Amino acid sequence: MRVMFVDDDLKALEALRRMLFGRRDIWQMRYVADPNAALESLRSEPADLVISDLQMPEMDGMVFLDQVREHFPQTIRYVLTGVMDHPSLARALRCAHHVIAKPCRPPELHEVMQRAEAIMQRMNKLKKASLLAGMDRLPVMPRIHQQALEMLDSPMVSLRRLGRLLAGDAGMAARVLQLANSAYVGRSGAVHDPVQAAVLLGIKTVKAMILTDGLFARLNPHLIKLFGVTELQSHCIRVGALARRICTDLNFGAEKIEAAATAGMLHDAGKIIMLSQQKDVFLRAMERSRKEGRPLFETEQDLMGINHAELVGAMLQLWVMPAEIIEAAACHHQPLDATSILSASHTPTLADVIHLADAIDHRFCSSGVDGTSPEMDQQRLRFFNLAEHIPRWIQQHMQIQNRKTVYDCQYV
Repeated sequence: MRVMFVDDDLKALEALRRMLFGRRDIWQMRYVADPNAALESLRSEPADLVISDLQMPEMDGMVFLDQVREHFPQTIRYVLTGVMDHPSLARALRCAHHVIAKPCRPPELHEVMQRAEAIMQRMNKLKKASLLAGMDRLPVMPRIHQQALEMLDSPMVSLRRLGRLLAGDAGMAARVLQLANSAYVGRSGAVHDPVQAAVLLGIKTVKAMILTDGLFARLNPHLIKLFGVTELQSHCIRVGALARRICTDLNFGAEKIEAAATAGMLHDAGKIIMLSQQKDVFLRAMERSRKEGRPLFETEQDLMGINHAELVGAMLQLWVMPAEIIEAAACHHQPLDATSILSASHTPTLADVIHLADAIDHRFCSSGVDGTSPEMDQQRLRFFNLAEHIPRWIQQHMQIQNRKTVYDCQYV
């Protein structure tokens, strides 16, 4: 992996060099003090990962990373900085995939770089499918964005109510979780719940996130109608709600229950990226799915070399989201691919839970607009002795239909 560090502080660069000395045979690393020189160096030899400071006299770090994004879209962009309030963090994520706090201990930096190396394996797939541009911003529903703006205008705004609204849109939910899981928030442990994330961040940060220009892309109203995005959003809400109930029935812990609900809300976000970046190819995949009676994820793979589940997994991994949410969303069509330790103890993984919730909702609520519905993996049902639970989960699914957020269904 080719890595470039950019910081005008020569002592900081030297500290990074010493910190990573033992990895010099694994990664090709460059240390550059001038962002203009860094751009020139990238033109002659691109980097897989750029880690930049923000406050530099020659060129602001956000301006530098914007240039990297424009000219080298395949490069992963991280910020490493010691000065930032939460609203500034929201603005930094407009140009960076993740923010790392200074001082950063060697194990933390090694882990971040190893994650980036794992992401690289998917970047070529995304480049070939012309989907790289969609990895920076997950499109949001204009209606939800407008409702959030109106709520922020109220002097009596409730963070929990605002968090529940954000949880009803995949793009908003993913972004607030990305912010909350940044090292700058000062919390140990991952945040899995968008409502908890909003409360943790506070009103100023959430407001900065919603108002930051370029942080969100709005979906075209024509595409919303053509594809039935409102229907897709309702499907994701139901899947998240049912996943919550399944995890509760299986006696999963509170953290896993929240991770499952969020993964259910985000599991089909890759379809939105495909629709916004490769509309014509995606619509062909939908049509082929209907004509051939094959699941949509298979026809996507045929035409683009990647499916929507892999795509959202890559995006969440790029944004350094909690690993359980990434795995559950990325493997919901093929839960056997999940590597969770739970599967070794004959306990279903969160990918299994999302797979079941998705299949149940498609069976009873699918209009067929996005192709042939996926079926439950009968082998997994038998392996985990889950078949006897299906009638109860179907009954619970009937109770949660037409709810507006996963939280409306919490106590059903």
